Amino acid sequence: MNMETENTLKLIDFRVSKTDSNGNIQEQIFGINVYKVKEVIFRPPKMSTMPNKSEFIEGIINLRGHFVPIINLQKRLGYLPDDILCDYFIISECNNIIFGFMVNKIMKIRQIKWEDVISPPEEIKDTYGDLITSMTIIENNEIMLILDFEKIIADLDENDANLPLQIETTHSPFPLSIEKSKTILCIDDSAVARNMIRQTLEAAGLTIIEAVNGIEGLQIIKKLSDEAAEEGQILADKVSVILCDIEMPLMDGFTFTKTIKANPLFRNVPVIIHSSLSKTILADRGKYVDADDYLTKFSVENLLVSIQKFL
Repeated sequence: MNMETENTLKLIDFRVSKTDSNGNIQEQIFGINVYKVKEVIFRPPKMSTMPNKSEFIEGIINLRGHFVPIINLQKRLGYLPDDILCDYFIISECNNIIFGFMVNKIMKIRQIKWEDVISPPEEIKDTYGDLITSMTIIENNEIMLILDFEKIIADLDENDANLPLQIETTHSPFPLSIEKSKTILCIDDSAVARNMIRQTLEAAGLTIIEAVNGIEGLQIIKKLSDEAAEEGQILADKVSVILCDIEMPLMDGFTFTKTIKANPLFRNVPVIIHSSLSKTILADRGKYVDADDYLTKFSVENLLVSIQKFL
């Protein structure tokens, strides 16, 4: 693997236009991981409507035999979209689900260092709520926002029975024999993902510790390791499995996993990479950083079966 690109994130720079209260058109800059993008297409001449759909679903298209729901990001973000035509559709795959986003412009691919991806300040959270997971600063001190696609899809799955989406519920976990005394460290910047994981694992009788990025996760691991040493134990007595996302601010999941596996005090704790990226990508990068397993979100059965292997 090219060391120059090992700790970087490739984002497609796209723009969503909005009309302010004075009627002026403004652009907001967003980024999406290139590995989540299957293709970018021009707006097709025809899009089918859906009965009883969410206001955020513009319709559904037939893309070479696959029916793809199309999300109007202008509406989902609370913009005023009526007079601004979206010319491009980003066709994306997230959590094994294919969907499309309507956007106004596609600019270019940017290569960003993970350390430059940070959590959004309160001002942005006040504007967008929990739709934004992270952000970075590009040229001219402009802000690029990174959306929580998992939340967008989870919201649609909850509210739109007619959508061809299949996110498993967490209310009836796959019945497995798991010791209730075991503790799992879950590292994920998406509140939606952490909530789904927590519900699933707690229902299976496991104890959960949460962190929102790799740095916080590493701090927790060091603290637990120190506590274990003071008590004459090892880290594995404090935490049985680490479940780690990839796309997180400050320190990504690959860097976190590589750091854990390089430390003789930490390396014996299994690390499962759990991401919305495709399993092919996860397997390629996961093997490189010595991850013990890699899963695509979100399958209750697959998650519990994977954790069971290490308990």
